[in-house]
Amino acid sequence: MTVLPLKKSAFLLSTLIALLPNSLLAGKTSPPIPEQIVLAEQTEIIIDMGAANRVIAADLLRTLSQEIPAAVCYLHNNVGVDEASDLLRSSIAQFDAALLALLNGDETLGIIGAERLHRVTVEIEELIATWGPIQNAALTVLDDPSDETAVATIFDAADTLLDATYHLLSEIEAEYSNPVELLQSDVLLLEVSGRLAMMTQRMAYEACRIWSGDGSEALIADLQKTISQFEVGMHALANGMPELGIKPAPTPEIAQNLEFVAADWVVINGYLDAAISGAEMSVADRADLYHLLAVKLHKVEELEVLYQTYSKRVY
Repeated sequence: MTVLPLKKSAFLLSTLIALLPNSLLAGKTSPPIPEQIVLAEQTEIIIDMGAANRVIAADLLRTLSQEIPAAVCYLHNNVGVDEASDLLRSSIAQFDAALLALLNGDETLGIIGAERLHRVTVEIEELIATWGPIQNAALTVLDDPSDETAVATIFDAADTLLDATYHLLSEIEAEYSNPVELLQSDVLLLEVSGRLAMMTQRMAYEACRIWSGDGSEALIADLQKTISQFEVGMHALANGMPELGIKPAPTPEIAQNLEFVAADWVVINGYLDAAISGAEMSVADRADLYHLLAVKLHKVEELEVLYQTYSKRVY
C-alpha cells in the first residue's frame, strides 16, 4: 500500500523528527531491557487503562485547541455555518469535559480519581486559567459570529492554546506512559497519529485566515509547514520509516483507515494551494475544504483508537 508517496530523504526524516517530543526520542539508543521486565511493564500498561485514558484526554485537548479557532474562523466568515457551529459547540463542551476529567477524574471517560501528581495538577490548573477567556470568547461567537473582539481573542490565543495543551500532553505522557524499548515504536505511532488529527484543524484554521484576508507571509509559511508535516506523518504511518523504528500499517484495518484519510488529499491540497497562492476561492470551495478536513479529523481520531488498541496487544 502506498499513501501520499514522498521521496524518502534527510528532509523527510528531519521533518518527522520535528513532530515528536524529545521524551519520545530520548530512549532510542537505550540498552536492551530484559524480556521479563518488558513483559511485566507492558502488562502494567495494558491493565492501567486509567493512565492510558489520561493520555488520550490530553491528546484530545491538543486537537481541540485548533478545532476551536478553525470553527470560529469559518463561522465568522459565514462559510460552512451549520458545520462550524456544530463543531464549535461540541469542541467547547469536550474541552471543558477533558480538562475537568484530568483534574478531578471522570469514570465515564475511564479516568479514575483526581490527578495525584503536583506538577501535572499545576499544568492543568494553568491551562484552565488560559482556557477561561478563550471559552468565553468562543461562546460569544456562537451567539454572535460578527463579534470582532471575541474572534480576535480566539485568533490571538490559537498558538498559545496549542502550546499549552502540547506542554500538558508532554507532562502526562512523561508521567503515565512507559518508555520501555519494546513499546517505543507504539508510542511513536500514537504520537504521530495524534498530531495528524490536530493538523487537520490547523490547516483548516490557517487556510481560513489566509483566504479571508488576514493571512500574513508568516501565516502562509506556517500553512506550508503544516501541509508538509501532515504529508510526512501520513507517509511514515502508511509506508513505514525504519530510521525511527516506525513500521508500515500493522493491521489491515489500520491500512484501510489510512487509505481513507489519504482519499481526497489531492482535492484538499488543491484548495490549500489556492489559498497560499492568493487565488480566488468560491464560498462553495471554502466550505468544501472545511468539510473535507472535518471528515479527515473524525477519521484520524478513529485511526488513533486503532493504534491505541494495537499498542495493547499481548505478546
